[in-house]
Amino acid sequence: MRSGGVWRCAILCVCALLPVSCGSAPSQTLPTAVATTAPAAATATLGPVITAAPPITASPAPTAAVTLIEMGDHFFDPAQLTVKVGTTVTWKSVGQSTHDLAARDGSFSDPGMSFGQTYPVTFTRAGRYPYVCMQHEGDGMVGVLTVVD
Repeated sequence: MRSGGVWRCAILCVCALLPVSCGSAPSQTLPTAVATTAPAAATATLGPVITAAPPITASPAPTAAVTLIEMGDHFFDPAQLTVKVGTTVTWKSVGQSTHDLAARDGSFSDPGMSFGQTYPVTFTRAGRYPYVCMQHEGDGMVGVLTVVD
């Protein structure tokens, strides 16, 4: 080949590799997602991994909350609690003594619980519910449950 032919071949090759310099529009396509299960060695050379966003789904309907109050030897834990209407509050005896439970307004009561026994109450009305272990009230075993909308 002649020297001029080599240059013409080089110019044609450059134009083929660089379409922008030869007047044609560059391709503007980007990948929409890259598999995230590629081997570690392959992802290390690819740069940032593009992943598709998870689909948006509706949240499930809210369910009533459940809250636990432990009844120990001469105490409630927690002794003061605020919950929303519809919450089920469960008292559980965790002490060595037997305990009873009574709301001061008479809205709930349990005659006695031994270790491990529970007493659930679902609150459907907002209000303030002071309660007590009648056997140990003198020792300070009192509590207050506040139910809000």
